[in-house]
Formats: sequence, structure tokens, C-alpha cells
Amino acid sequence: MAHVRKTIEELIADEEKKSEQAKVRLAELKSRQRDEERKRDNHRKIVVGAAIMAHIKIDGRFRKDVQDALNLAVTDPKHRGVIPDLLNEQAFQEAMRAAATKAAVEAADAKEAADAAGAASEASEAGPKRPPQPIRSGTDTKSNPAA
Repeated sequence: MAHVRKTIEELIADEEKKSEQAKVRLAELKSRQRDEERKRDNHRKIVVGAAIMAHIKIDGRFRKDVQDALNLAVTDPKHRGVIPDLLNEQAFQEAMRAAATKAAVEAADAKEAADAAGAASEASEAGPKRPPQPIRSGTDTKSNPAA
């Protein structure tokens, strides 16, 4: 079987097709790279934000610096509405009191639940124990006259 040679036009068409496929693949890879960079950046923001949130609870001077920075940088009312406890000291103190009250209520509820579970467990253990009953077969009435 003889091998047919492609014309120059056919070779050019093949190369253009390969070039287009390479461009599409390159665009897909760049899109995936942007997505991964965005995810990594969002993860960094979450980690840094959590560290800052933890530190403002223990360092009043740092909290004041963060409040000053946020008051200058966050001007959109929609965004300010999400972080009122970080924008001024009074709101922060109220939020901390509310969180402490909630934690105390949850701890009391957990203790009540644990106490109730313990009492139920003790009651079930203290009840009379019945000896195990023999297994009776419904077909064998000769060996067990009471059946």
C-alpha cells in the first residue's frame, strides 16, 4: 500500500489545527492556574484573619490598631455592617460578653445533658436483672411439655 503525500495546503491546515488546539489547552491551563491562585489567596486571607481575630481578644493595643486600620480602610456600609464589633471598642466588649454568655449557657446545657445521661445509665444498671430465658422452638413440644 503506497503512502500518499499530503499537499502543502493540507500540511498547513494540519499545523493550524494543532496550533489552535495548543492555544485552547494553554488557555485552559492559565484558567486553572488563576483558580488555584485565587483559592490559595482566599485560604491565606482566612488564616491571617483568624490569627488577627484571635490576637485582638488578648491584646488591647493591637485591637485598637486593627480598629483604626479598619475604620480607615472599610468604607462601604455593607462591609462595615459585617464587622461592627471590630470597628469600635464598645461593640467589641458587648460581643465578647454575648459570646461568654452563650458559651456559659452551652456549657450548662451540656452538663445537664451529661447528668441526665448518667442518671439514665445508673437507673438502667440498678434495675432488676432477669436471668436469660431459654430459647424455645415452636416445633418441639415433646421435650418441653409447658410449651
